[in-house]
Amino acid sequence: MGELRVLGPEGDIKTIWNPDKNDEVSAAKDQFNTLKKKGYKAFRVDKHGDKAEAMGTFDKSAGKVILVPAIAGG
Repeated sequence: MGELRVLGPEGDIKTIWNPDKNDEVSAAKDQFNTLKKKGYKAFRVDKHGDKAEAMGTFDKSAGKVILVPAIAGG
């Protein structure tokens, strides 16, 4: 199972997908791509949340993905 977590103004939103179900993968990929276009940063994390790796494109086998809005300094 894959898990997409979005940390944003609306709170913590979680989407789960089964890599073997094309409709679930498509919905998760669409959400990922929409948020990336809005400037969100995506990270693949291990099952413990200890190690993160930046992601540029959706990978249905990523496991757990966290998307966070870009933070502007100033």
